[in-house]
Amino acid sequence: MIKTETDSLKDVIAPVTGTGAPCVYLIVLNWVNYPQTKTCLKSLQKVSYPNLKVIVVDNASSDNSGQRLQEEFSQHQFVFNEANLGFARGCNRGIQVALEDADCDYVLLLNNDMEVEPDFLDPAVRMAEENASVGLVTGKILFGDRRNVIWQAGGHIDGVRIQGAPRAWNEVDAGQCDAVCETNWGSGAMLLIPRKTMEIVGLLPEEYFFGSEEWDYSTSVRRAAMKIMYVPEFKGYHRAGGSYKAGHPVLIVYNGVRNKLIYAQKHLSAPAWLVWKQVFKFYLRFGWPRRARRGCQTEADYTARLKAARLAFADHRGIHKIELSDLERAGKAIGPTPTWGNGWGPADSSTNAKGLQ
Repeated sequence: MIKTETDSLKDVIAPVTGTGAPCVYLIVLNWVNYPQTKTCLKSLQKVSYPNLKVIVVDNASSDNSGQRLQEEFSQHQFVFNEANLGFARGCNRGIQVALEDADCDYVLLLNNDMEVEPDFLDPAVRMAEENASVGLVTGKILFGDRRNVIWQAGGHIDGVRIQGAPRAWNEVDAGQCDAVCETNWGSGAMLLIPRKTMEIVGLLPEEYFFGSEEWDYSTSVRRAAMKIMYVPEFKGYHRAGGSYKAGHPVLIVYNGVRNKLIYAQKHLSAPAWLVWKQVFKFYLRFGWPRRARRGCQTEADYTARLKAARLAFADHRGIHKIELSDLERAGKAIGPTPTWGNGWGPADSSTNAKGLQ
């Protein structure tokens, strides 16, 4: 029976102990981010869960960070992708390795810019073990640099705007999200996936290069009549934006618009999709120009963001994978900007498109 908001948390978060604890494979995706991935892996060394295995997937980093991490954390398994596959496809390589182990009961996605509490995993596993209808478990994610402020505590997908709406985002954690409850959206930053969910729904959807795969996967899980449960003691701290520049015309605008179009066409009915597409086209023409100025410091920035959204709409050709080559081509068409430069990473403006995670 699913624990609800009125149930005591003590039963839900009872520790999982002993050699018979379910086997959890934790997947961390690294791309050219040695410092943050190292911090994440160091936090995992303190985790008390007795049957945890870690797979680090390196997304063809050009800075040798994957090899450095492998030398320092040789107790973990490493997968080196031959190219930058983006988030979903990159993680899926690690998930496939995990599922080759017949003992694997759960896969845990954890962003490389996350840190976790030592006992964070026990309550999530307990929830899934005691409730057969659970398809995903998400938890309380707080900001890495403001650890009393909520980044996400579950949420829902706005089916009109086609946008994730995180619960309690940017609110001081005052206990308002301390009850176990069902939610509609589990963040891929920290997400426990039972093996049975992957057997029914499949792996992460690979149409998206970066972002929106968690909306899609959450939607598919719920449509398969499984529940997404929020467990507040399943807690971590997220330094969001570790692999991109906020507001970037290519990754955030161009890629984001294409993601919305794919999700809408995939999950709306055919008539609803046709209507939504026309409304969205109208929005890009008349509504987006007002919002596009956010984060812009120059007129050239603004022009680039306008161009990025319109180019993305024109490039949509149905439910197909967005490839790195699509983003590289868009980057050339949009060109560099004074604020964001040529690069997409947060630290180095000279980083080129091949560095995108």
